[in-house]
Parts: sequence; structure tokens; C-alpha cells
Amino acid sequence: MTNEQFMKEHYNPWMEVADMYKPENSDCLFGDNNNYVCTGDKVAIDNYNNKAKGTSDEIETRIPAEPWWGNPLKARLIILSLNPGYVPEVNKTLAMLMQTNEVVRRKLIEYKAQTLRLEATSFLPEDKEGQPISCRDAVNMLGDWYWVKMLRQLREDTGLEEKEFYRRIALVEYHGYSSQTSGRIFPRKKDKLASQAFLKDMLWYIAESKKDKVHFLIMRAKDKWKELLTDEFLKYFNSSIIEKKSSSMISQYITPANFEGNIYQSSLVEFLKRNE
Repeated sequence: MTNEQFMKEHYNPWMEVADMYKPENSDCLFGDNNNYVCTGDKVAIDNYNNKAKGTSDEIETRIPAEPWWGNPLKARLIILSLNPGYVPEVNKTLAMLMQTNEVVRRKLIEYKAQTLRLEATSFLPEDKEGQPISCRDAVNMLGDWYWVKMLRQLREDTGLEEKEFYRRIALVEYHGYSSQTSGRIFPRKKDKLASQAFLKDMLWYIAESKKDKVHFLIMRAKDKWKELLTDEFLKYFNSSIIEKKSSSMISQYITPANFEGNIYQSSLVEFLKRNE
């Protein structure tokens, strides 16, 4: 099965959220009336936020959702994390400032829509220059430069050109909705997320179709990922799954210190350098 066939046979619920991203709306990056939620996830989020309202665990739906960065269908290394963070000073205050510039706002929201539709070609936008700033810088600013920092040493150690490196990387979140903290269980077992059903199908498809040409790097929420993907997935694709040291806690720096033995060098650095 090709990527195109997979997309035809599996409905991507994030397409409807991508359609909500209207560059002409002056508050599309942050707005009190925004509700960037997949229809099939709404009940679960409403049930959760009814109890988490006003706490740091509340799911934030006023900013664009980010179930993944890059394009998992094309990546060689897929990082598995928990969910996007929400920093008010960045994702609210800075977003409100950035969306006052129509050029920046349009670049950003169109790129985020493209990513949701699985049409992105790279982990980051590939324009390095732009007026008043590039889309790449705008994406990194709203991401607080977090993943650039987490990936810096790995990028340097591979020796790959920046463009080629980022084309080989994707990030996938256990769920695509932002919160300041994740101290409560979400989603609850009785509240299923339609977006996670698609996510499970997509990761199974990637693992089966690419086999030894893709690695999955679990950086956060190991138990949640194992439950979502099932023991069968872990058994069949064990050689493609990489875990960090349990002692590294929530650190997501991809550096030798976070991995046992030669895993970092052989399963990450050398694997990414391979030409296929």
C-alpha cells in the first residue's frame, strides 16, 4: 500500500481542523472563539475540561492543535511524545502579537494546516528568509525553539545538512491538544478519541510498510504508547522501537546521556545517516 492509498482508505480527522485554520481571521493563532478540536474528540475534551477547567491541566483549544510536526508518512525517525505544551507568554501573548501581521499570520496558519493534512515535506518550514520573518522562525518562536534545542546534538552528530536532517525527522504526540501540565489522565478509557484511532492506524501502516527503514523513538508517555499501539505492535516491530533511559525522567534531549550503551550512535546517528 502506498501513502496515497492509505490516505484514501483512512479518514484523517485532522483535515476538518485544518479547514478551520482561516488565514483571513485575525485571531486564528489565538482567539477566545477558536475551538480547534476534531469532531470525534469533542465529547472527551469537554468531559475532561469540565473537571480540569481553570487548572494547568486544562486542554487549550484556542490555539492550533499539533498532533505531529513534519510528515510521519515520509520520516525515517518518528519521535513519540505526550502532547504539545502551552506557555501563556508564548502561545497566547506572542501569538496575539504575531497574528497582527497579516503576512506572518498567513504563513504560519497555512503551514500548520498543511502539516495536519500530512502534506509537509519537513519537520520545519524550509524558508530561511522572509519578510518580516521566515515561516521557519515563526514556527520555532511559537514552539519556544523547544525541538530545535532537543534535536541540536543529534543533528550535529549525524553531519547531515540541516535540510536533509529535518526531512528525515517527525514528531508524533500521543494526543494533539496543548496543556501547561499533564497531571491528569487524558483521555479517560471511556472517552475515546477519534484522532487516536487514526493515529494508531497510521503508525501501524508506517511500521508495516517501512519495516527496518523507520525507527520509533519513545521519549515520553511510554506506558500510554504501549497501551495505544498494543503488545502486538511492540512484539512485531521491537527492533524498530527505541526507548531512552528510565532514569532520564521527562527529559527529551536526544543526546548520548539519555540512552543505554551504543543505542544513540547505532540506532539514531548511524541510522539517520544511511542513504536509502
